[in-house]
Amino acid sequence: MNTECLMTIPELMKYLQVKRNTIYTLRKLGLPTVKIGRSVRFRVASVLTWLADMEQTGRGSVDALVKSDSSHLL
Repeated sequence: MNTECLMTIPELMKYLQVKRNTIYTLRKLGLPTVKIGRSVRFRVASVLTWLADMEQTGRGSVDALVKSDSSHLL
């Protein structure tokens, strides 16, 4: 796959093998997006770089991130 191509949410869901809610959670946690009008797209290269950074910094668990992100709500 060309790393410069832009994916829609359903395409990214299939690529990462996750559900829609996970994509929305990842967006809140900083997953890079490209806005085209009202549409949201994801550049493959940016997504892969972001995921690699999450993995390298030890923040690879989305569950842990979601818990830490929502801890301020308590």
